[in-house]
Amino acid sequence: MSELTYTAGVPAIDHHSHAGYVRPGQRISGIDSYEIENAMGHVEGHIDHADYQAYMALVESDRPAEAAELGQRLGIPALIEQSLRWQSTTVHAAALREGCEALYGRLSREETIAVSKQSRIEDFPGLYDRALLLSDTAAVLTDIPEIDPMAWPHARYKPIARIDPYLFPFGHPTWTGRGTDAPRFRRIFARVLERQLELAGTDVPATLEAYEEFVLDSVRRRRAEGFIGLKIASAYVRTLQFQRVDRAEALTAWADLAGATAGEREYGTIPAPSGIDATSHKVLADHLAFWILEWAAAEGMPVQIHTGFGHTEPGLRISTANPLLLEELIGDPALNRLQIILIHGGFPYSSNLTALAQMHGNVHLDFSWMPYLQHHTVTRVLEEWLELLPANRVMYGTDTGSPEMHVSSTRRARTALDGVLESGVSDGLWTRRQAGWLAERVLHQNLCDVYGVSL
Repeated sequence: MSELTYTAGVPAIDHHSHAGYVRPGQRISGIDSYEIENAMGHVEGHIDHADYQAYMALVESDRPAEAAELGQRLGIPALIEQSLRWQSTTVHAAALREGCEALYGRLSREETIAVSKQSRIEDFPGLYDRALLLSDTAAVLTDIPEIDPMAWPHARYKPIARIDPYLFPFGHPTWTGRGTDAPRFRRIFARVLERQLELAGTDVPATLEAYEEFVLDSVRRRRAEGFIGLKIASAYVRTLQFQRVDRAEALTAWADLAGATAGEREYGTIPAPSGIDATSHKVLADHLAFWILEWAAAEGMPVQIHTGFGHTEPGLRISTANPLLLEELIGDPALNRLQIILIHGGFPYSSNLTALAQMHGNVHLDFSWMPYLQHHTVTRVLEEWLELLPANRVMYGTDTGSPEMHVSSTRRARTALDGVLESGVSDGLWTRRQAGWLAERVLHQNLCDVYGVSL
């Protein structure tokens, strides 16, 4: 990578990370887990749907011996190896190699997998601290259900709370699509809600009013514990088209769902999905989203929203993750002071994000995820954003829980931003002083202003 001019020495704060997060039931593993996760879309597209569901059920229920036996019969190891070979030309593969080299030196793949796993087992926070030091990152905002502030001090690891678990107190309609990604998000949301109910010492309340009280108490408690923002990741399980509904509609939806799921429970407290009506499900979730976001606007708590495509395995519907579907929510007068950050660059809808931010003074954008998935596209997106939008609207981020990917993503983000700034200076768009100021704004200052934090 070329030498940096404007971003060298400028400390960064990662707007969107998953530092410290391990999925429920997930075993500690090395960097090969990221490669295998990327390969599952290929696997899903080459074996029978029912067989894939059966295999993933064993994997996700932590039954490795049975999963391995079924996987051998289905030829899954060969499909994974095939996918790894084809992945080798992607930016994801290059970024993973670069990050591993930066942290561990030049080792064989087998040695790298072993040392990355052992480093996580021995001192995962220490490994992440080293990644932050190598990439000149002062702090990260980490999307995580809970975090130990002693192991992961909030000075460096500032937690963000998803509101999605609160939106689905009665579970979800039956899943009929491909893949296991969307069902996995449903289970994660359900488990987080169950945990919040447990901490509150209650079951799902009997009335909507009582449930709303529980939700706000829960969010307030999490804020008091150090959570500095909220997030919506609902694109993985539903449309981004959140619409305001009147209270009578919300009450009717609550009654319908409560009646249909009476006596049914999944994960202990969350009702099973067999009686879920899709229309009532959306109405209630829409109401609760506006309810929580109105509180966030009044309290000055920013919200991140996932936009654009998702993981390599089928599940998220790209058409319903189009950020233009958020126009009604963003345009709601009661939310005009809510600081909204549309994350991931919204690919393939990046220009839609540009338009939304240009037209709404409370909308900001980040390009997390893009640095370790795309190369030229990051530059094109940053060119468009920085030449059109005010200087306070763009934020850097990585969207990774991997220390290796954090290092390479930050380096790639700096390189892309530096190149755009140098091009702008050469074209007379900015002075060198303005370019240096923009580097600071994108890498940390815009985030500091929106979230009220400091370096």
